[in-house]
Amino acid sequence: KNNVLKMSEKIDWLGLLQDSKIKEFNEWRMANIFEKIDLSGKDFSGKNLSNAYLNGIKCNGANLSGCNLQRANFAQSEVMDSNLENADLTDAIFIYGNLKNSKLMNANLSGTNFMWSDLRNCDLGGCKFNKTVFVEAKLQNAKLDPLENESVYLKFAKLD
Repeated sequence: KNNVLKMSEKIDWLGLLQDSKIKEFNEWRMANIFEKIDLSGKDFSGKNLSNAYLNGIKCNGANLSGCNLQRANFAQSEVMDSNLENADLTDAIFIYGNLKNSKLMNANLSGTNFMWSDLRNCDLGGCKFNKTVFVEAKLQNAKLDPLENESVYLKFAKLD
């Protein structure tokens, strides 16, 4: 039996994510890379979405609190007004992401790449930073605890 998902197959991709079946979701996603995915307002709190290919998705107002999002790919995604409190975003990719007005309090942002991302008005209080990349990121009005120079890369970031 061939377990590879074909483009023509109708698949419940939302169910795959809600059940943390990331391998199956990623197979479907790669075969349907141009499919518009809208997870806005969905509740994924506490789910394991590590390694998920979530690039280009719309995920506004979603609850991702307490999620395992290690190595998740959110490149070019909209994650505005979302709750990512206590999420593990270790090595996640948010390049060109829009996270305006999101709550990331106490999230693990070790190795997370926010290059060219919009983090205006985000609450980053209590976050763990270690080699976190904010190169050319928009951080105006973001709430940040004092940072150690070695913990983040802020080159050309917009802070005011």
